[in-house]
Amino acid sequence: MRRKDTVIVSLITLLVILFLLPITFLLYTVVVNGSKVIISYGPRFFIDLPPNPGEGLGGIGPALEGSLYMVSLAVLISAPISIFTGVFLSFFERSKIASLIRASLELMVEFPTIVIGIVIFTILVVEIGLGLNGITAAMALAIVMLPYSTIQISEALRIPKKLYEEVAYSLGLTTWQVIKLVMYIGRRGIINGLLIGFAKIIGETAPIIFLTSSTANLYIKTFNTAVTGIPVMIYNYAFSGYSNLNEVAWGASFVLIILVTIIFVVVRKMAK
Repeated sequence: MRRKDTVIVSLITLLVILFLLPITFLLYTVVVNGSKVIISYGPRFFIDLPPNPGEGLGGIGPALEGSLYMVSLAVLISAPISIFTGVFLSFFERSKIASLIRASLELMVEFPTIVIGIVIFTILVVEIGLGLNGITAAMALAIVMLPYSTIQISEALRIPKKLYEEVAYSLGLTTWQVIKLVMYIGRRGIINGLLIGFAKIIGETAPIIFLTSSTANLYIKTFNTAVTGIPVMIYNYAFSGYSNLNEVAWGASFVLIILVTIIFVVVRKMAK
């Protein structure tokens, strides 16, 4: 029996190591190459314009600003819808409407995100004429974020609902008061759901390729200003034939990892 337990534990340990190896290698490569670029250029890497091809290093200021702008708008659009829909799915999960919504959200999770970008481009840019700006890109990112956050929030509220719903009603609370109680108890799950959606969209490239500018030297001046994002900048610069643009792509990749880590840590601390 002990020998069998030892074999199982050893097998699980080996699988964990095999799982962590590619992630560790990926992080190590990005951190080493990206930190060299940032250290050699200095703090102005975060605010300066990108370099011209073959003319030294530069910054990622416009791309960083564009990413924060697009993702912030996407979260503002998607978060209220995700929370409202998640509450509806958890409290009325047996209704036909809830079943239809859940099935649609699960289908959206499997959707190629590039299709969402093409649809938004066709509707908002070609038909309506809004142009390539942060608003159109944020709409696409909000749609990408919606199913991930909503499903997670509905699952997070399901347990406190089952535990406290009958007790709350027996004490004379109204349905709205019960919903507020369950949301308060499950607030960490709500925040985690939004974080999962945020983590999904901050590195998304496919849906915003059609909706942002390929030029990474434009700061936002108006709502109609064409913007770019760090993922698109990395995509364009990584495949460039110029070594200086390749180095900027490494630095931008490292910044993206730092940005996601900081936001995750800060929001989790706030949730506690």
